[in-house]
Amino acid sequence: MRISIKESGGPAFFPGLAKPRTVELDTLPEPDQQELRQLIEASEFFKLPQSTDPEPGNPGRVHYTLTVAEGEREHTVCVLAPVNPPALDGLVQCVRRHINC
Repeated sequence: MRISIKESGGPAFFPGLAKPRTVELDTLPEPDQQELRQLIEASEFFKLPQSTDPEPGNPGRVHYTLTVAEGEREHTVCVLAPVNPPALDGLVQCVRRHINC
């Protein structure tokens, strides 16, 4: 499984500098893999509406574009910060933690 995240928007955002960062689950310790898989399941990530752009009318707000790929299945969602529901926020924060290690 591969998870990519791109953070855009906000007061310090410079277009063109935001590039997706990726974490490969099989490179992580088993407990971290399990945590990410549980967060994907708890957030019902693959059931969320597919989107690649933030909701209109929110200029300047931070948003995250999150893509999860597993085998033939790939799904992308774009969410505004603060992220809701809490399970999806947990997934975003966990992925951010792993790409910043």
